[in-house]
Amino acid sequence: MGTQISTTIKTIIDVLKNAFKNQQPPQTPPAPLIAIGSEFKPGLSAIDIAGQIIDKKKKYGIPTTPLPSGAPNIDLIMETIRVETIIENLKKNASIVVATKPGDIQSVGYGTTINNNFSTFKGYIT
Repeated sequence: MGTQISTTIKTIIDVLKNAFKNQQPPQTPPAPLIAIGSEFKPGLSAIDIAGQIIDKKKKYGIPTTPLPSGAPNIDLIMETIRVETIIENLKKNASIVVATKPGDIQSVGYGTTINNNFSTFKGYIT
């Protein structure tokens, strides 16, 4: 009986350990797919984000109506101010760095030589 319990506990521990392991590294979509998809993204909207947060507050039972006195709900006003400030800072101060692996970008050039021979140059940017 003791061996069975210890085996069961070990099995449960192994299952829990493996449940949280990332089985495969996340896959990055190909660059052309990202470029095409970006055309359909609306960009960041402070009002939309604040609205989604307020909807989630409603879902969890957090009051979103005016106060019993009839005054505006200060929490909702602060939520909107908070999100607007974050979005403004992202738009003004965010730094996006893009890097590619050496050889990912192929360059092709056309031209003529001194003798007027047409040439094509092909290479990879590293």
